[in-house]
Amino acid sequence: METDYTVFVVDDDNTTRLLLESMLRTKHAVEAFDSAESCLARLTHKQPNLFLLDVGLPGMDGYDLCRNIKSLPEMNIPVVFISGHDDLDAVMAGYDAGGEDYIVKPFNITALSRKIENLRRIELDKKALLAQVKDSDELATLVLANLDEYAILIKFLRSLNECANIKEMVEAILRSLDAFHLDGAVQIRLRNFEKTFSKAGENWPLVISVINHIRTMDRIFEFRTHCAYNFEHITVLVTNMPVADADLCGRIRDHLAIAAETADAKLMALQTSADNASMRGDIRNLLRAVGQTVESYRRKYDDARYQGSIFTTRIVDDLLTAFAYLGLSSRSEEEILGMVKDHSNKLIDIYDITGESQATLGELSQKLAGILAATENTTTPHVSVGSGH
Repeated sequence: METDYTVFVVDDDNTTRLLLESMLRTKHAVEAFDSAESCLARLTHKQPNLFLLDVGLPGMDGYDLCRNIKSLPEMNIPVVFISGHDDLDAVMAGYDAGGEDYIVKPFNITALSRKIENLRRIELDKKALLAQVKDSDELATLVLANLDEYAILIKFLRSLNECANIKEMVEAILRSLDAFHLDGAVQIRLRNFEKTFSKAGENWPLVISVINHIRTMDRIFEFRTHCAYNFEHITVLVTNMPVADADLCGRIRDHLAIAAETADAKLMALQTSADNASMRGDIRNLLRAVGQTVESYRRKYDDARYQGSIFTTRIVDDLLTAFAYLGLSSRSEEEILGMVKDHSNKLIDIYDITGESQATLGELSQKLAGILAATENTTTPHVSVGSGH
């Protein structure tokens, strides 16, 4: 049992508590509570590494318990909700309360174990990164604090043009949200690539669940203090729009729409650049194959002419031997030999398509080389598709 990792289980159902305790004690320290109040009382003496909260608790429910936990100083601990409800309102309630994941009853024990291990890994990665990003975040906040809304947007557009990979693009977007005093997340979608990012890290399950619910909705989708900007390659989700100030909220909505659409265009250019690079590789391979085919044809034809010459020589030798028994005149022998050689050479020439084949394949090579040159001279910026990790 790894006693350095503690899980608090809060569920009023005795069977569920016993099941979770039995499953988790093989790897972690576990403390179980039948109410939110008893769990909060225990927090004055000990803090866990993870909370598993039932939503439907007596008295204070799981959502309120989560809000209480998240409001406590230095209580940045992941919360996983356990509920019998699987709908957008229930998931959004968990997301608004500050939870990191949402599991529907009846749950799969193996899947839950994997989620816990994943949350533990994410927490370890997050702690390691906090020290590295603290200085840069403080500097960015200090510099951007004195910029007005338009300056923030212009700064983002300029920085976006300089981004060389997805990681830099996401960092630029999150910095801009922070400059507007907004919290949120970004999901990037390219061919064979999909990731969701927030200040908390990558691919938090509940963030993914929320964005996957809303990314097929309107271009700009608003609900309560949330606002989502949905484009082909990107969704930007903001969780704390300043709805109390209608004018400010409207200006920020417009700025973020421009920022999200520009980021989508950048991602489209990134995908095009990757596609062009792949096509150039295919053309180079095809050019090599054409060259190899031409050389193969040349060798086969040279070999055929050589074998034809040997065959003609053998025929002439056989005829000369036969002439000794036929009693033909010298002139008749010369005419027959000349006729045999002439027809043999014509037969070889009939099958000589080397020149025509080389010309055809040569034209094909030139066209492919032209296409390759055109793609290499394209103005599409060269951007790495990778996340930059």
